[in-house]
Amino acid sequence: MAPRIIVGIVAVACISACGFLSALAVFEIVDKVNDKLQETEKFDHLGWYPFKRLRLNRTYRMLYPEGRLLERVRVLTVLMFAFGLIALLCFRVLAR
Repeated sequence: MAPRIIVGIVAVACISACGFLSALAVFEIVDKVNDKLQETEKFDHLGWYPFKRLRLNRTYRMLYPEGRLLERVRVLTVLMFAFGLIALLCFRVLAR
């Protein structure tokens, strides 16, 4: 097997791992925020859309100003896109 194919497969595996870890971090954010909110204001773990996510991020920053989970989610998201670019290059999707 060509080395670029192997690197591409590893990049795809890294995309999956980063996505999974990012989802776990978001669930941890939801759990931490829900611990400090009243029952009527709590976030559900399912049914996400952009404005709900923005509201969760704002609430987390307000309740945990020194919290590092949002930074972890951002880093994992950037890594996902970087590995995606590597995979596209390895599989020659972006080739001329």
